[in-house]
Amino acid sequence: MELFNVSYVAVAAICLIVAVQSWLIAARNPEYRVQALFGLAALGIVVDALSSRSMFQAASPELFDSALHVTTVGVCTTLASLAWFLDLRTGAARRWLVLAVTGAAVASVGLDLTIGITFAELPRLRNVELPWGEVIVLADGEPTRWRLVGDVTNLGFMALLLDTALRLRRRRRHRFAALIGGSLFLYGLAMLTIIPADLGYMASPPLHTFAFLIIVLVMSWETSLHLARKAELSREVAANERRWRQLLDRVQLIVVRIDPSGRISEVNPHYLQVTGFGRETHLGLHFLELIPQSDVADAERNFGRALAGEAQPEAEYALVSRDGTERTIHWRTVPLRDADGEAEGLLCVGVDVTEREKALGQRDRALVELRQSVAELQRLRDQLEEENLALKEEAGFWNGSEGIVGGSDAMIYVLGKLDHVAGSNTTVLIHGESGVGKELVARSIHARSLRADRPFVAVNCAALTPTLVESELFGHERGAFTGADRRRRGRFELANGGTLLLDEIGDLPLEVQPKLLRVLENGEFERVGGSETLRADVRVVASTNRDLRLMVGERSFREDLFYRLEVYPITVPPLRDRPDDIPALVEHFARQLSEECGRKIREIEPELLRAAQAYPWPGNVRELRNVVERAVLTTRDGCLRLAEPLTGSTAGSVNSGLVDTVHPIAGRAPDGRIPTLQDLDREHIRSVLELCGGQIAGPGGAAEILGLHPNTLRSRMKKLGLVLHDSPPTKPA
Repeated sequence: MELFNVSYVAVAAICLIVAVQSWLIAARNPEYRVQALFGLAALGIVVDALSSRSMFQAASPELFDSALHVTTVGVCTTLASLAWFLDLRTGAARRWLVLAVTGAAVASVGLDLTIGITFAELPRLRNVELPWGEVIVLADGEPTRWRLVGDVTNLGFMALLLDTALRLRRRRRHRFAALIGGSLFLYGLAMLTIIPADLGYMASPPLHTFAFLIIVLVMSWETSLHLARKAELSREVAANERRWRQLLDRVQLIVVRIDPSGRISEVNPHYLQVTGFGRETHLGLHFLELIPQSDVADAERNFGRALAGEAQPEAEYALVSRDGTERTIHWRTVPLRDADGEAEGLLCVGVDVTEREKALGQRDRALVELRQSVAELQRLRDQLEEENLALKEEAGFWNGSEGIVGGSDAMIYVLGKLDHVAGSNTTVLIHGESGVGKELVARSIHARSLRADRPFVAVNCAALTPTLVESELFGHERGAFTGADRRRRGRFELANGGTLLLDEIGDLPLEVQPKLLRVLENGEFERVGGSETLRADVRVVASTNRDLRLMVGERSFREDLFYRLEVYPITVPPLRDRPDDIPALVEHFARQLSEECGRKIREIEPELLRAAQAYPWPGNVRELRNVVERAVLTTRDGCLRLAEPLTGSTAGSVNSGLVDTVHPIAGRAPDGRIPTLQDLDREHIRSVLELCGGQIAGPGGAAEILGLHPNTLRSRMKKLGLVLHDSPPTKPA
């Protein structure tokens, strides 16, 4: 019974099916192109399985040795492909580990095809009978020292699996962490047969091929689950659109959709029935072509007002039908807007009132039906917009990396605080200058919290006028103020069960702050113009680039609201305080923007990195991204260079501002030059240390006064050439 040989054929067939399936997924869906690497890994297993089968049935040492070379190629291809697949699929793999595994795999293949990494000379073959009676061929021979290169490749892949599983677990992606951890266990068991066999201590066939099969099947199963969920969400969106279409097709009203340019983009069957035209005849026509010349000026003016969102009264315009007759239509327009509030066009609903003089009573009933139908259409439109937006956001969320780039002491400290608070419902206040990535930190808190599958809603308090901020936060009832032609849900209702980011909370009007305090304390609020008390289960994360304590002293911010928000403060350091993160940020933005702009970036000029680390970055990470984007757009030879020097007017104005206004001790250097940013930092830190008696850590220490972690302050002192002098705090007499 050739069970062993048949099993290798079965493994090859299964992995070939998985490879073809992965390539089809990558070809049909651009966001799943990473599946092409998974398909390459599966193909490597096919090669390994078939060559291993030939090796165990070899009739001569030469055939055994040839099959062994092919097996090495298949195994190394699988290891390198799986390493890059884990990196791109999870975003949690360490890139240097991936590069190390890839380099070891390439070295193994190269050495094996040239000098051989298994046996010093052709091996001696011997027959081995397996427990069920099947006879296979194994080889004995003098091992080479180069065999360790292949073992290093396997051990490096195991280290990559272990590290990735631990990092995924810390990010609370437990299912993926369990899958990779299980893969590590299986591959470890397989290694118990590979390395002893390589060293000549055990006479048994290696089982790594079957471990690879299980790993591929498990990861393929996980991908299938995600694809099934996305297909389900797509079906729900399609079902919503079908309900909308059915309503338009069945309503006995004239419905015309007009795009922002004034051209007709959709009409319903009742419109075609009234006018006598065909659908294709009218699509793309300008709506003014269907209105008599006497009404064109008035209709064009009202179209612009309706598109701008101004309240429109009901209007009557004649509509020219196919036979040339004019039919009087009573119209009501509904503005259509996307999720960002931009105008998408108008939905015009009308009723034919040509015979109104003969049937006045019928007209009145039709008007009542018109208003009811418009309200129903508006209600369904609002509901579908909210449902489709939520479904599309959920369908598009498939990348575990929250996008935080940085490995400096300052960022490690921020990430540590983030991990501490993410799993709770504690209110967080994020401090930081403009452009440092406060919203990114807030999104990371949400992604790592128990509310990750619920909505994340952000509102910029600085972008709202004082008259609209209350309506934006708590919503309003219809008729609450001029222009409130329908009830609207506020951000607290939209974020129910999830997380609400109050960006730039320091700009919140003083009169709205008591109502926000009430929501934070008991979760209750009322819509503007309403009397019903609503409740919302929302975790609040606030951010600011202003000194709220100073604002409390100036009575421009409520003290009780400040202490209610600052339950767990997190300070995001400015980019100038973490120059070690700049190379990683430049590489991240270059890779991201080159894909968006269709440019290929092969290398980054060292001068760019040196200039970036020396620049103070007043605009922080946002300014760095803009500089990298300009550099990508001007790159022609694949080498990323600065589009313009960083020592221009912007840097000069920043530095001069620091000398003239920010740092009172700066002045000028003895040689008459303007002090550099490092000079200012050095003098300021020295003065604070003198004030604290040399104490760095602890209550009242220099780190606490400067708002830095003690280790961050020590590192900065070392770079500035200051003596590390950490005196213990003195006890009062």
